[in-house]
Amino acid sequence: MIYKQNPQAPLFVPLLYLGLDLGKERDHTVLALCERKWQLGEWSAAHHDHARRPVLVLRSLVRLPLSTAYTRIPQEIKNLFTRYEAASPYGVAVKTYRDLIVDAGGVGGGVLDIIRDAQSTRYLPSLTLVPVFTSSGQEPGQTATGCYTVPKRDLFTAIRAAVEAQTLLIPRRLPLAEDLFAELAGLRQNGQSTAKHDDLAMALCLALWWAARHEKDLLVAPTAAFTGQTRLA
Repeated sequence: MIYKQNPQAPLFVPLLYLGLDLGKERDHTVLALCERKWQLGEWSAAHHDHARRPVLVLRSLVRLPLSTAYTRIPQEIKNLFTRYEAASPYGVAVKTYRDLIVDAGGVGGGVLDIIRDAQSTRYLPSLTLVPVFTSSGQEPGQTATGCYTVPKRDLFTAIRAAVEAQTLLIPRRLPLAEDLFAELAGLRQNGQSTAKHDDLAMALCLALWWAARHEKDLLVAPTAAFTGQTRLA
């Protein structure tokens, strides 16, 4: 299968999806930074290229201490992108597409204002804000102000599909990876969670859900072209 890339970005320009799940006193605020990469499969003589499908690689998980001031969040976002760029394998500066998917429920509206203010002062790197209301409802939608309403069931279904399709890559050496695996194991198809906390999983769910809206093959099982030796590009 030759995958057609997101028409909004050149093929090998980095696409970053940062999920932000907000907490305060009882739950942590969590940032989950993911990068869209390509898995290259068998060579196709007809297309003079490898079969290609998108994968999402979890690059960083940041769990902020309880009671962290919301005004601190823009700096944490900036720090996360700075660390990513410092470790980037690209030898020259490249344009990076950054989408920030924010849990807009509860205090989320106020945090969005704080982030927008940081953007207006050029304190943050250029990024696209995606506000999301998660709910226990049945149908997704969009409000008059542009916020997406997404049933938790849809978030959990998407991440389960990506795991089964082997398009979500979570390095076990990543700090907090074991905690994340425990939270993911507690997610249920009805939108409920049996885990004590789900802040890590929710931040990742937000990033994966939005990425899959642009790269639908993230939720599709691999074809025979990917059963042999593959690599990432």
